[in-house]
Amino acid sequence: MRALPSGLAVSLSFVTALVLAAVAIQKGLVTDDAVRLWAGATSAGTGDLSIGRIVAAYPTIPFLSTTLVALLTPDSTPAPIIVASAVFAAITGFWFVRFLTVGLPLWAAVLSTILIAFHPMMLRAVIGGPADVFLALFLFMIASALFDLRARSTTPEVMMVGLSLFALAFSHPIGAAIAFAMVPLLVLAVHPMLVANSSLNILIALLFPTIFGIFAFVYVSWIFPGAGWSYFAAPAESLSHWAVGIAHLIGDNLSGGLTVDASLATGAALVLGAPVAIVAFSWVIRRRPLIAPALVFASALIVAAASTVATGLFGDPSALAVASPVLAAIAMIRVPTVSQRLSVILPLLALGWIGGLISLALIDPATTTRLTALVESRGGDSERIDTLAAGGAMVGRDGILVDSQNAPAIVVGRGSARGVFAPSSEPFALALLLARLDAPFVAVPDPQSMIGISDRLNKAFPTLYREGAAGYRVIYQNMTWKMFERIPDKKD
Repeated sequence: MRALPSGLAVSLSFVTALVLAAVAIQKGLVTDDAVRLWAGATSAGTGDLSIGRIVAAYPTIPFLSTTLVALLTPDSTPAPIIVASAVFAAITGFWFVRFLTVGLPLWAAVLSTILIAFHPMMLRAVIGGPADVFLALFLFMIASALFDLRARSTTPEVMMVGLSLFALAFSHPIGAAIAFAMVPLLVLAVHPMLVANSSLNILIALLFPTIFGIFAFVYVSWIFPGAGWSYFAAPAESLSHWAVGIAHLIGDNLSGGLTVDASLATGAALVLGAPVAIVAFSWVIRRRPLIAPALVFASALIVAAASTVATGLFGDPSALAVASPVLAAIAMIRVPTVSQRLSVILPLLALGWIGGLISLALIDPATTTRLTALVESRGGDSERIDTLAAGGAMVGRDGILVDSQNAPAIVVGRGSARGVFAPSSEPFALALLLARLDAPFVAVPDPQSMIGISDRLNKAFPTLYREGAAGYRVIYQNMTWKMFERIPDKKD
């Protein structure tokens, strides 16, 4: 009886995610980190990335899964979209089955799944790419494991929490912040008797997978220099962009400090995006096995937001937005009286969906700005759209000299890194060293654009975009990019 509706839920969510992600990339709504991961996985899938950068790339889980899909599928296959959509569909199907399991009637389970799985914060995670969707999956996993740990605290529950912490740390930079923030709080989620009898043993069992994984990752990054954490993203850069967005949103600091503002924004996003959790857990306030894990989960999120801003090591806290629908799903599954109070629960879920739109502006001002620009001017990030278009114009051409590390959307738009002379290639290095252009094609962005300021070719050839180069002619241009082709020698 459950197989058919479950299959429909998975299929519908998969197709919806595919369409949403495809539209988002075309409109320039996808985050910079997602584009970097897409370009990196595409390069790895076509053999244009060294083995060192593949095995030591971070975040490990989404990068390796995306690279595997890129390896097994033809060129131009949108591997990150497929991975993100598949994980999103799996989450949706699992939530739907669990809602039926806890006693919700079919119609209520369908409505609850729609309001939680298609919550604005979950849709934002789909747009954000595989790392954000994996973060949602492992947040739900760790939350469920905390409830099981508090109820029983036997070996399987302890192992599940340990594995969940490991998965969080290697799924997303902010997931690592959550894992570190949760460590001192785990004592509240373990059964008191177990803490009293074997606190050291339980601590070792909980933390061993994560600690082992960190040391292994550091060792591999040391073996392959130049790879590791810095390959996927620049946390300080994304944090500065987030800080600018917050400043535009609220003017001067709301509380006098960005760290406190991040904590307040995260707490407000949880309340606005998951009011059902607040109400549902208030019904069981005297039952500590149900309250303690929820408090540990929420507290870890707020501490992670603060530590992210304070240290600058984990990027920006906007990815924490996905915790709202996860917390709502946990409340629906773990609070036993939910199925008996649908007249209260369903309106709260609808209110949380609306609150998710509001809290999106609080915790992720960059996405809000892109959406506003899209609505007002029928366009998103114009430079991103131009870069994708320039990449599309490169299809069918080989030997293109372009700074694809500075503009990874070039690889995304082209669908393949094969035939592109990136900064890591010998032709690119020789062009900069000798200050001479020999490649069949050269592509550069406008030096006055945001993407053109840090372009290596613009720095080496400052007049190339405006005046061109001897022996080259313009074959493609848009508002941001120009692509030049070498004029064939008359002798040829």
